[in-house]
Amino acid sequence: MQALTEMTDETLLKHIKQRGDKKGFAILYQRYAHLLFGWCLRYLKNQEASEDAVMDIMEQLIQNLHRYEIKDFKNWLFLVTRNHCYMRLRGQTHVLIDDLSHIDDEENMEKSEELHLHIEQQENKLHEAIEALKGPQKECIVWFYFKKKSYKEIADLTGYEEKKVKSYIQNGKRNLRLELEKSS
Repeated sequence: MQALTEMTDETLLKHIKQRGDKKGFAILYQRYAHLLFGWCLRYLKNQEASEDAVMDIMEQLIQNLHRYEIKDFKNWLFLVTRNHCYMRLRGQTHVLIDDLSHIDDEENMEKSEELHLHIEQQENKLHEAIEALKGPQKECIVWFYFKKKSYKEIADLTGYEEKKVKSYIQNGKRNLRLELEKSS
């Protein structure tokens, strides 16, 4: 009889199914633990969670091996690992949401109002900076960013050459940046 360590994964799985051999699981663990860990770490981005996931997956394999007819063990293991990690990540999302439930709503309202005020101030500064632009730069910036027109459409609407439109927009952005830096 062939030594367990020399068996292919699929042959080893059949052997384990038939005999319930724990040594066979140990061999599978040795072959795949580092690979499973790498896959889990890639998904979970946490060493401790990845180590736990590897143990859970191997335990799941031991308990449910009799249910599966596995033709390509490595691919099957990858799919099980991926699904396990996704389920863990979904579980983390619920935990994170539960952790957020204790945050004071009044504090959030104040921060939200402060943020809204800050955004409003930034918008006002931007509009003032746009007003400070000269003729074609201002016109092309407004058409491009606020009315969502392409260079070609702006050229057709204004009568400027397309290259000029691009130049007006680039120079306008530079001047806007300078104007906004002055007002900060």
